[in-house]
Amino acid sequence: MINWNPYLESICHKYDEWWKVYTLTDVEGRQQVETDRSSLLLGLKVQTVLPNKQIERLGVLEGLRKYVKEHVLLVGRPGSGKSTALARLLLEEAEKSRGAEEQGSRGAEERQIKIPVLVELRYYETSVLDLIRDFLKRHRLLLNIAVIEQLLFDGRLLLLVDGINELRSDDARGKLKKFREDYSATPMIFTTRDLGVGGDLDIAKKLEMQPLTDPQMRDFVNSYLPEQGDRMLQHLGDRLREFGQTPLLLMMLCSLFAITDDVPHNLGLVFRLFTQVDYDRQRLQDVPVTDESQRWWKLLLKHLAFRMTQGSEPTELRVAIPREEAEKILKEFLQQEKFDKPRDRAMEWLKDLLKHHLIQLGAGDEIEFRHQLIQEYYTAESLLEQLPHLSDDCLKREYLNYLKWTEPLVLMLELVDDEAQAKRVVELALAVDLRLGARLAGSVKPEFQEQTVDLVAGLTTPQKATIELLGITRSERAVPALVPDLNHEDSAVREMAAEALGNIGNEAAVSALVQALNHEDSAVRSSAAD
Repeated sequence: MINWNPYLESICHKYDEWWKVYTLTDVEGRQQVETDRSSLLLGLKVQTVLPNKQIERLGVLEGLRKYVKEHVLLVGRPGSGKSTALARLLLEEAEKSRGAEEQGSRGAEERQIKIPVLVELRYYETSVLDLIRDFLKRHRLLLNIAVIEQLLFDGRLLLLVDGINELRSDDARGKLKKFREDYSATPMIFTTRDLGVGGDLDIAKKLEMQPLTDPQMRDFVNSYLPEQGDRMLQHLGDRLREFGQTPLLLMMLCSLFAITDDVPHNLGLVFRLFTQVDYDRQRLQDVPVTDESQRWWKLLLKHLAFRMTQGSEPTELRVAIPREEAEKILKEFLQQEKFDKPRDRAMEWLKDLLKHHLIQLGAGDEIEFRHQLIQEYYTAESLLEQLPHLSDDCLKREYLNYLKWTEPLVLMLELVDDEAQAKRVVELALAVDLRLGARLAGSVKPEFQEQTVDLVAGLTTPQKATIELLGITRSERAVPALVPDLNHEDSAVREMAAEALGNIGNEAAVSALVQALNHEDSAVRSSAAD
């Protein structure tokens, strides 16, 4: 008989403390965020399509619990709260199981308590079974693989499997798919940010994280910044939807506004200024560090992020690496920069980055960024530096051709000041993949979007495809091209134009949709209302 109490107590202690103190920032207003985090998470919604084609919307934890027995995939944008939802579910299920265990082991067996286990795929090396064993071990429970397999066959565990998109290879994804099939009696929840990276493991039931609603965003801002919230919302205007749809980005934006009293023009600048504030804040901490180390922080982080994203294979993406490997990467970089004793400096400066919380140690003493989005930002800065020296063929072959570079490329384009370079990247992307090119066309600085969105509008694609691509740009420049299509003779074109305007969602698009609410075509009215 397994004594689960030490394990469950460890989970409850760690994740209850994590829930109270976890934040990417440490600025005035933190207490308000701690107070409201639970209500914010519980207010997040997921949606799924039912067999009768109806849309079902549920609270995120409610939806996960409803469909976990048949295995469920939680899909959402970076920073939308997927991992946080799993952590909260882990805590609540551990508390529930601990309470049941305390009532007696016989009753526990009869009720078939599901013991929750968090499986973080970013640490995958050999097998999912090893990840389960390691998580149990970190929380005071030693079980061998044979015992774990029996628990899985008996359906005694509840697996919370985080980050399909963070697996490093197709081989690892294939093994994960087989694992799911082999232990189908065990309830499992999986998360991923993009179905294009890693696929869906043939999981039929998918729940999609919904963006924060306008009232949720406004409540969050006013709770985080009780004295500055109204002013920040005025600064944002109709950009609130663009910047604040995910809790992570909204928290970063509030953190910045608390210090700068200003709102950056795009998300690339949000990351750049947020990380700069990080450096400044860490310098104020009473932790010894040399001026030379501080001067190299950003360059070290850029190089480390780029190498982790690059991986050893074109399709490999690494979001956690052994500490020794991180030291080796930094040592080679400092050698190239002609430093003496590069190994000593790499070890010391990596230690500085850790103790100032610019990166962190994860499970198994592995180095990781505090969020994958932060890694992607530093990768974007590295790409920005290399861009003028990359040939067209190299850009297409090594970057635009692989999904793992999409988010860094988006962030990079938001920082590109050279219009010719921005247009070049979009043209090359359209030659590789139309949807990628459309997204990048809307990611360049607003003053460059007239040219890049015109590239999309001028494509020799069927009209319906062009409308869809214009919606993907999410650019204000696409609105004038879409509005006439609301009155197109083809009803399918009219409906798609309304949907595309909804995807763009800025003030000009909303004005057009308000007019479309009175359209004679009921399908257009319905799409406009949605």
